[in-house]
Amino acid sequence: MKKTKIYIAGLAALAAASMIGGTWAVWTQQLLAKNEYRTAKYSTFLQEKWEEPHQWQPGITELKEVDVVNESTIPVIIKVTMNQEWERTERIKLNVLEDGRLVEKYIEPGKLPTHTTFINEQGQEEFAAMLNLNSDYVVIMADNRHPDPSMRLNIPEENVVQSLDDPKVRNKWLLASEVPDEKGNFTFYYMGMLEPDSRTPLLMTGVTLNPLLEATVSGSETFYVEDPEAEDGYRKVKVDVQNSKYGYDGCHFTLNINMQSIQATANAIRDLLLSDRDPWTSGFEAGPQQLPFLKSEERILNYIAGYIADEGTYDVSNDDPIKTLQFEEVNGIMTYTPYLTSEDQIEQGNWFMKFVNMAPGCTYKDKLNIENLSYRTYSLYMKISPREDLDEIQNELLKKIAMKVSYRGKVIYDGDVTGYHYASSGDIDMQGLVPLGIYYHNRKEEICVELTLDKDLGLNDDGTYKYADVLTKVDWEFMVQEVYPGDGDDDDDNPGGRTPTTTVTVPDEPVPLDGLTTIGDDGVPLTILPDPEVPLAFMVPTTGDDFPVVPLAVTAIVSLLLMAGFGILAFGKKKKTE
Repeated sequence: MKKTKIYIAGLAALAAASMIGGTWAVWTQQLLAKNEYRTAKYSTFLQEKWEEPHQWQPGITELKEVDVVNESTIPVIIKVTMNQEWERTERIKLNVLEDGRLVEKYIEPGKLPTHTTFINEQGQEEFAAMLNLNSDYVVIMADNRHPDPSMRLNIPEENVVQSLDDPKVRNKWLLASEVPDEKGNFTFYYMGMLEPDSRTPLLMTGVTLNPLLEATVSGSETFYVEDPEAEDGYRKVKVDVQNSKYGYDGCHFTLNINMQSIQATANAIRDLLLSDRDPWTSGFEAGPQQLPFLKSEERILNYIAGYIADEGTYDVSNDDPIKTLQFEEVNGIMTYTPYLTSEDQIEQGNWFMKFVNMAPGCTYKDKLNIENLSYRTYSLYMKISPREDLDEIQNELLKKIAMKVSYRGKVIYDGDVTGYHYASSGDIDMQGLVPLGIYYHNRKEEICVELTLDKDLGLNDDGTYKYADVLTKVDWEFMVQEVYPGDGDDDDDNPGGRTPTTTVTVPDEPVPLDGLTTIGDDGVPLTILPDPEVPLAFMVPTTGDDFPVVPLAVTAIVSLLLMAGFGILAFGKKKKTE
């Protein structure tokens, strides 16, 4: 009788040891979805053909071709300003009469006034150098023409429009005003998005020296002045005649052209370009003569922002193929429809989010569908795992990308794409394990992600963009745990032949990690196995493993030790009896 009790106790101990293995929860599978973020390459430049003229004569046209090239990977909006400068390089001597006396005067070297003009024979003001704008591609609003016809540029009347909505405006150069600003600048906007690897039409074709220009000393006049020492009491005097206040002989001509490009998004245009001229935001003090110019430029920029540029929000949530994490119907294996596939549908990268032309201030949206098409029931978890092989600039960029993650219509994370949050923030730390709930047969949910690249990305010391054309990556890991083991045959009432022991239901909120054994009662019988008190590294089989090798191995060892212990105990009892 005592022997029997001992053997029964041993079997009970062995059964208890076996139960240890039975209650160990393992990750049935793990799946890695990679995310790739690359900022846009940004490279635009002004291209011109120009040879500085020597011995430039009035009426002569010199070649001056100007256009803009976009070698960026995103569309841009182009703004060009130009003014002309004249600088006298020689000292000019003049003989003039003052109070009947012949006096020598000098015009010293130095800069002439900005947007230099002269007065013609009719008393009208004209430009000393005339810009030959491209008559096929330069337009102007009627109310932005110069009030003095002699100061207008060579824009043909058929290119004068009444409205910015006129079809003639689109993809043309628009002159903001024929009245130059306080610095003598003419401002032009290309009224279209300049696409990657393309160039604008020519803005101008040449510069002509005004044919009415004359030398500083345009001639001379002869006078007779009293001179007691002269034979007849008068002396002949030759006096220089000055063409105007300033002549242009012996001067150096410079045409300054500056180009500014900006990503073709509405917010970027309003934030950067408008502030350049807005006296209420930039501290620029505009005089009354400048207010019409400011009003014109503001109207043009608002039109570009509202009707030409992109909104700056790019939603690929419903692009084909739809990114889907699913459990197959037959064997419950977790599979993933990737972001990129080749023509023959062979996976090239296990991508979820892949944004490769991210521009500052822009927002990018994507979505991951999750559905359980199998007849097994799983608990789903996820975590964000930053790469360890990134360099300093790549890690910095990750922190420059803001991210909101929504699950079941509620924001569960608001931070950067690394997924990390300080504990004081009160939000989920997505670098830790985040439970997404129980997925029974046919349950479908979605994870929605919204990314925004910092609009204030810094510049390098040489003026280039510090984070331009930088590729960085972060991984999302998904893990599933079958919530109860199966035993028995499949039938309609109990798919998969699994024997339920506890009733649970799908939670309305993400499931807490601690103390989870049941979630409610909706008539669906399920059992949830708690995580063991062992490191994750020792409990994760490789993807596709259905058999918990490590727990069973531990169970076997414990069972053998118990059996050995009870064997020794039984042997001792027998010895004592003898």
